[in-house]
Amino acid sequence: MRLFPDDLAFADAEDWLLGAARDVTGLSDFGDFGDDDAHEGLRVLLRSYDEDADLSPVGRQMAASAVVSALSTRLASEEGWKQNPEARDVAIKGPVVIVGLPRTGTTALQRMLCAVDSKQGLELWLAQHPQPRPSEAAREQDPAYRRCREALAAQHKAAPELSAIHTMQADAVDECWHLFRQSFASVTFECIARVSGYARWWRDCEMRPAYRRWLQNLQLIGLRDPQKRWVLKDPSHLFAPGALLKTLPDALVVMTHRDPARTIPSVCSLNAAARGMADRAPDDKALGREQLALWERGIRRTLAAREEHPERFLDVHFGELRRDPLGVLRRIEARLGGELTPRDEATLSAWLEAQPLTPHHYEAERFGLQPDAIRERFVDYIETCGVALEG
Repeated sequence: MRLFPDDLAFADAEDWLLGAARDVTGLSDFGDFGDDDAHEGLRVLLRSYDEDADLSPVGRQMAASAVVSALSTRLASEEGWKQNPEARDVAIKGPVVIVGLPRTGTTALQRMLCAVDSKQGLELWLAQHPQPRPSEAAREQDPAYRRCREALAAQHKAAPELSAIHTMQADAVDECWHLFRQSFASVTFECIARVSGYARWWRDCEMRPAYRRWLQNLQLIGLRDPQKRWVLKDPSHLFAPGALLKTLPDALVVMTHRDPARTIPSVCSLNAAARGMADRAPDDKALGREQLALWERGIRRTLAAREEHPERFLDVHFGELRRDPLGVLRRIEARLGGELTPRDEATLSAWLEAQPLTPHHYEAERFGLQPDAIRERFVDYIETCGVALEG
């Protein structure tokens, strides 16, 4: 991607950004972009970059790159549907959707479940360039796959602390927000930059159109594997549980739990690593206040959905997942009406044995947070879900 001009305001850069996405992909059809909610989200975001964010020169390039990446993903989806119109008829039956506060084991649980042959997940490179999932040999030759690997390598070089906190691989399953970005309706934008105007807009955003597009992308990506059960995950599903449950009416929602006094400072640390590169003057205390309020809102929305549809949820606690991961997987399979085969258990045991430990060090005080004050904000969640307190 060519460098974003230093003298160009983001609010005036829409044509430049659209053109950059066309250049990256060689595609030109954004679909009904000019008429749908995504266009409004993009324009709100661009204004917020100008009015609310205090971006460094590197931060401006990061922000432009994030927008171009989202637009490029949208272009790929439109091309994929055009080339594979039958994808819209693919049924997605009984998926598993993992939700929970960030840093509660959602990534580990998704990757464990997807380690067996009967499951499929959203690989990072396909989330960034949606298309029917190719064979492994074809994947290695795909320019989009190579771009994803190269971008991850560059990110690791520029910010190795991000990789230490949250590992990402091009061919590993990852989060749904990569798809929601193409609708410009994603919590991610406010987590990686100070865009309070966009955050206010997204707080009240009607998410059903974004979820419809998300579902259509899953149909496209899983076109060649319709027999495999989807396993999806993203903490951002906490903010729109109603749209999630309506979009996937037979989904099992697996909700992961951990002491918020541990998870909130941890996610602050993750986002601070990104903002530290983007902001001229990073403000960890402001970030702490924003993240605390943000995730409290998400939990409250999901607790309301649980109360209305308790049969749709299954709880997994972080301590349980660490002590007995196979037991957790057996319980999930039983809820789905099946069981792990001996081959599945052998595959999962080998997978677990191969996983490296990546300790993440952080301090709540850095972000102006105190454990007891965090727990007070989440007391309804702790009591309702029986969350164990740590330390």
